[in-house]
Amino acid sequence: MAQESGQNLFEIAYPLFQRIHDNDFEYVYRGFFDHSITKKILFLADTNIAKVTNQSQATLQKRIYYIMVEGLQNITHHQEEIANDKDFDKFPGIFAIQKNGGRYYISTGNIVANDKIESLKSKLDVINSLTPDELKKFHREILSNGNISDKGGAGLGLIEMSRKSGNKLLYSFEKLDEEFTYFYLQTLIPTDASYGTPDGNSHHPSLESVKALHRQMNTDNILLYFNGFFNQENLLSLLAIIKSRMNSMPLTTIKISNVMVEMLQNIIKHGHKSDATGGAGISGVFFLGQMGNETILTSGNIIQDAAKDVITERLEFVNGMTKDELSDYYDDILLDFDTADAKKTGLGFSDLRIKSDRPLKYKFLPVGDNEQFYLLQTSVKTKK
Repeated sequence: MAQESGQNLFEIAYPLFQRIHDNDFEYVYRGFFDHSITKKILFLADTNIAKVTNQSQATLQKRIYYIMVEGLQNITHHQEEIANDKDFDKFPGIFAIQKNGGRYYISTGNIVANDKIESLKSKLDVINSLTPDELKKFHREILSNGNISDKGGAGLGLIEMSRKSGNKLLYSFEKLDEEFTYFYLQTLIPTDASYGTPDGNSHHPSLESVKALHRQMNTDNILLYFNGFFNQENLLSLLAIIKSRMNSMPLTTIKISNVMVEMLQNIIKHGHKSDATGGAGISGVFFLGQMGNETILTSGNIIQDAAKDVITERLEFVNGMTKDELSDYYDDILLDFDTADAKKTGLGFSDLRIKSDRPLKYKFLPVGDNEQFYLLQTSVKTKK
């Protein structure tokens, strides 16, 4: 069963990666949210945005950062409201950044209790009905008087998201069961005044793409998903996010962490540094899935054609050895690098196979001129 699940995740990796790029996603995190994780998500996302904006867009970057903070706080706030239901793995949230033309889209998705929907919808509708001057006045009233019942409640964070973006808040509700509903919220931030709010609300294509992506990841039992730019600068923050996430899951944390380090380093080492990323890092994807007692780790990134044969040779070499042969080879390389010939390089692959105690699955898919999408997957047995 675990093997079937791994194969499924292996096969969907590139379509998922392609879907994300076709919909202009720059950053996606799917999983559990708490204050520690959201702090690290903010660092990662803000670092990426800083690398693709210039000094003249400093004000835009601050606005985006503020809206990210409010959106992530909104997720954790709703989780705290339903803290008696501890099994958040059944309802993982999503945080995503998209950039299309002259607009940034900050999207969140999280569960809310069904009895909170009417109040939440009322606040959103009131905020969306007000002009910028009316919003400013409304904000002052709430700060002075607290909850304003005839205005649909306080909702200071939502008001500020609308004010900072200069646009209406797009939202949608998708009922899950008799207790909970997914609440999707999207804020549009134009890079200049010529890009305002698109027509429509809950059925805007950008919001629909977030909902569709979230449904797919839920269906395929992806426990944690990260799409974005990988580099040494943000590697530690990404590792910390995933380790924090794993603390709430019944996983063999140390072994999975070690395997994860090698896979993330593999992306950075072999990924193609495209000029299109603006120096932000290697564009790639990494996710965890689970079936039975197997935790499946999958990574994907773009490489140049010239790297394909080298990677294949190294992977075939380490996959072709027994456990004892691999251990002896690894020790020999550590003790004397001079013994390594062109074939016997790839210490990272050897380390990865030793730590996972599984053969390394890989696949290459042509994606453009002189480029391949390189998939790598292994798994770790989970202690029950």
